[in-house]
Amino acid sequence: MAGELHPGLRIAVGDGIELRPWRLEDAELLYVTVEANRERLEEWLPWPSAIQSASDEAAFIRQTHDWMREGTGLGCAITVDRDLAGGIGLHKIDSINRSAEIGYWLVEGFVGRGVMSRSTQALTSFAFEELAMHRVVIRAATGNARSRAIPMRLGYTHEGTERGSQVLNGESIDIEAYSMLSTEWAPSGLS
Repeated sequence: MAGELHPGLRIAVGDGIELRPWRLEDAELLYVTVEANRERLEEWLPWPSAIQSASDEAAFIRQTHDWMREGTGLGCAITVDRDLAGGIGLHKIDSINRSAEIGYWLVEGFVGRGVMSRSTQALTSFAFEELAMHRVVIRAATGNARSRAIPMRLGYTHEGTERGSQVLNGESIDIEAYSMLSTEWAPSGLS
């Protein structure tokens, strides 16, 4: 990889929005935030049900630190004026094939303000420009219109439906896959 993943990494998005790696001292706030948003997060994401304490969040944060050291992932807090607004990450970084996936979630109070679109745009740019990725993928549940709107807004290509590819609340659901290639990426200047 051309760029480097490290704990001091900061990605300035603009208008007070910043992406930074999770820190162990975030564990309690992260747990409280997930708990406050649990119902809406569990509607579309499988991982919140596994988070039952700040200790669970601390274990997750330690895992993201391992990913950074290995160069296989980057888990970041999204902050707006230093308030926790959500999480975003590069997952399944494959330096041989120069590909990665982006996943994200947002606190209810920040929905509809462009925070996630701008954060995803910044992380996509980081993946291409700093990590020399060739392909970035975003997957979202077919029924999750808000989450699916982000890659569409950023010009990602809809590759298709992955039928029954995720178990959510005991049922298999369809996932929509979107991709962007480095040769196609031209940041749209969202505001």
